[in-house]
Amino acid sequence: MLNDLCAAYLRTIRIDDVMTHLARLTEHDRYQASLGIERAAELIAEAAKSIGLQDVTIDRFVADGSTSWWTFQAPRAWTPTIARLEVRAGDVIIVAVDHATRPFTIATYSAAAELTTRVARFTDDVRGALVVIGPADFARPTLVAELVARGAVGFVTDGPSRHGQPGRIELASDATLFAFSITTAQREAIESALSGVSGMAGMHDLQIASAQIASRISSSTPVGEPDTRAHLHIEIDRSAHMPVVTGVLPGRLTDEVWLTSHLCHPRPGANDNASGAAGLLGVAAALVGRRDFDRSVRFVWGPEFVGVAALIHQRYGAVGRDARPVAVINLDMIGEDPVQCGVPLVVERPPDWCLSLLAPLAEHVAERVFTLTSADVGTWRAGPFYGFSDHALFANFADVEWRSPAVQLWHPGDPFNHSAADTLDKVSPIQMRRAIAIGAVLADVLARDGVTRDVLAHVVDEWSVREAASATAVAVRFRERGAWPERFLTYTRERAAAMRSLVDIGLSARLEPPRRTPRAFSARWPGPFNYRGLLAASSNRQRDEVVALFLADKRNYAVLTHLAMLAETCESRDETIDVASFALRAPIDEAAAHRLWSALCEVRWLAEVDA
Repeated sequence: MLNDLCAAYLRTIRIDDVMTHLARLTEHDRYQASLGIERAAELIAEAAKSIGLQDVTIDRFVADGSTSWWTFQAPRAWTPTIARLEVRAGDVIIVAVDHATRPFTIATYSAAAELTTRVARFTDDVRGALVVIGPADFARPTLVAELVARGAVGFVTDGPSRHGQPGRIELASDATLFAFSITTAQREAIESALSGVSGMAGMHDLQIASAQIASRISSSTPVGEPDTRAHLHIEIDRSAHMPVVTGVLPGRLTDEVWLTSHLCHPRPGANDNASGAAGLLGVAAALVGRRDFDRSVRFVWGPEFVGVAALIHQRYGAVGRDARPVAVINLDMIGEDPVQCGVPLVVERPPDWCLSLLAPLAEHVAERVFTLTSADVGTWRAGPFYGFSDHALFANFADVEWRSPAVQLWHPGDPFNHSAADTLDKVSPIQMRRAIAIGAVLADVLARDGVTRDVLAHVVDEWSVREAASATAVAVRFRERGAWPERFLTYTRERAAAMRSLVDIGLSARLEPPRRTPRAFSARWPGPFNYRGLLAASSNRQRDEVVALFLADKRNYAVLTHLAMLAETCESRDETIDVASFALRAPIDEAAAHRLWSALCEVRWLAEVDA
């Protein structure tokens, strides 16, 4: 039955329409509260209505930088209407960038400015200067604070540059300085001008041929006495709201299945996340002809994390815990071309503290879809819960009664992500079709309770066999880590048994991990877990330590979340770290975990019950 359903949806998807929606979205800078994302939201709403979704609305939330929903703070309205920079050596233009024609050049939340100033290195006196920053200094967790303290007005860097294109820089929403993202060739050109060096061959984006630049600099500027200055003009519009688009395919019951996809990203953001936003329209179009649903299917497009948090907060305020969806499917970065991007589609499981049959079902459907499209290049794999997108909001409530199992489809490790190189040519229509089909089949089955006990039993048995083989491979990989591999295998066997116990209950069942009685630890943050809220509440020292861990390894975000969510099931910090490592399928750096634990305890988001 599931095989037939997968085949039917693969045939139903109108991929040309999806790719047209995707291309239109990439034309807009979709900062979280900007004129661009407002226009993108209007495009989504128009398409959703034409597809046949009901109750299509755009909620426009305040974007004042201070309103909060639980610990999620509203973004500040920010649209760069002009963002231009010229760096000159004497009267020669060395580098010229214009955000209107080159995406990603202006750092998000840069301050407005119109001035001419000198250019300096990070090691120079930077008072009143535009500072040129290399990748090593850009990685400093305290870079911006240092520049502000030393009196710089802004900086340029190639730190986030990828594949010869500018990469993403995001400043604090109340930033008092500005920044531009440039390429390595452009940074080297500026540094050469500062040194009075004439060897500039090979730089692209120069306004005059490099040989001519070298000649004019050498004749007009003595070596050791460069006259390198920056001319810049930045104007910012602050009138936008934060839009969240929703639409519904109604069912007979009050229960809902949610499909989410974040709409925000600087242009083009073709895979991150125009692919997911357009893909959600593709799912809606595929489902709209099959209206006989028990549960309603709700589609949500909004700014990542904060937009969906605002929507959940609004709905909980209106209808309470009944607003909790039965399950959530999140589409984020679903179209990466397998050849160019070189990464598989990942089915990210619900977290272990929110165990659900959604995990084996999603993996079974992915396997069927890829088998049916095996003539085309591309692979998939299952992955543990990391929570880097909107699906985390539904699984990470401190209050267990508000949690929903959530699965994500995405392509982690895309080498073009968060850069101007994330363009339409990196999107694969077949990979889009696959992800849309997986999302549509899951939504259909969840909305109908559309599988029998025998089918669920078969799916779980199949999953258990794959899981045992995968766990064995993990244990072999970490065989030098003492007793960890055997304890991990025991954990996965117990988890498989727990999964099998859900078959008789059905897809809507959620099995929470056992809690200690009495509990050793209590989770005390409001609403969904929010690492930004944790940082805002932390001391400066603790904040710097946590940010440094995040910069060193993005997986530490997931470690932090796992420690927070699993603590109530464990007797000690060390046991919590152990269980978190099993859930993440790899040993954890204990020193890093201890620092993250300390951060949770400092702000009292975790507390010993007897304390």
